[in-house]
Amino acid sequence: MKTMLAGMALAGMMVALTAWAGGELARGEDVAEDTVSIGLDADPTGNTATSLGPIDSCVSLSTGDTIQVDLFVTDVTDLLAWETYFVYDMSVINIVSRDGMMFQAANSGSNVFDVSEGLPDIDGQYGVAAVDIAEPPAPDSGSGVLARLTLKAVGAGVSPANLSPIDVNGDGTIELGPWLKDLEGELMSDLDGDGYFDGPIANAQIAVDTACPESTPATPTAHAASPRPTPTISPTAERPGGSPTPDETPPLSQTVTATPPAATRTPGSSTATENEGSAWTGDPAIIGYVVGGLAVVLLGGAALLAIRRRRAG
Repeated sequence: MKTMLAGMALAGMMVALTAWAGGELARGEDVAEDTVSIGLDADPTGNTATSLGPIDSCVSLSTGDTIQVDLFVTDVTDLLAWETYFVYDMSVINIVSRDGMMFQAANSGSNVFDVSEGLPDIDGQYGVAAVDIAEPPAPDSGSGVLARLTLKAVGAGVSPANLSPIDVNGDGTIELGPWLKDLEGELMSDLDGDGYFDGPIANAQIAVDTACPESTPATPTAHAASPRPTPTISPTAERPGGSPTPDETPPLSQTVTATPPAATRTPGSSTATENEGSAWTGDPAIIGYVVGGLAVVLLGGAALLAIRRRRAG
């Protein structure tokens, strides 16, 4: 009897420990997902659609020169749709053209729809976006170039070439920013639930008629998470009057973003959290297993005490 009760107690504790370890493992996987990064390479030499060479944080050129820069992603898994904003100084550089048929289009069976803003850009916050609407779905994994922009130098100075989230009106809330969605429509690396990418972002600079500053953003850095979630803000607000073509000037405001077309598979809710989906990863499940294990231990102890009292009597 003692052996059976001891075995029951041990089994209960093993179940509790297994559940705790499973939860920790799931959390470790969430952390690993945060290794996904995005950024801008000021010199695309060595880059292909599905591979990256050295990442350059600054390039120097002369007024009238034309260059290309790459918007890249690293270590992504099952990417289906994405959006980001290229923020720059229009008095220093202008966007001439873009090519969004690179990383996603390289996958066999892809059907990539470029939903970027039209050109010429009008506000120095250029929205670039694409979605793969292939059926069956053809998501992409790995590292490569999401889009390549062609820029022309139009004036002396140093322009930012940033992809970081933007607080447009200075109220402390992000209104524009990058996001990535996977095959299930879940946002990648959205740690605070505000709908925007919180992983590392590598920004760059474009110097015209001057040398690159000595201190340039050489490595990706994660932007600070919002102090509170803002679920009412959507990263894909509908563009007035429909999506423009690359050759027309869109009637944009600062808060307009590209909207993917209707498809049989659409990205899911932007409010998913890391504890949704699996019963092994949530805190309530872990607490339940621990309480169950402790209950078995207590019952075993009570049974042993009753046996001893019976023998003593």
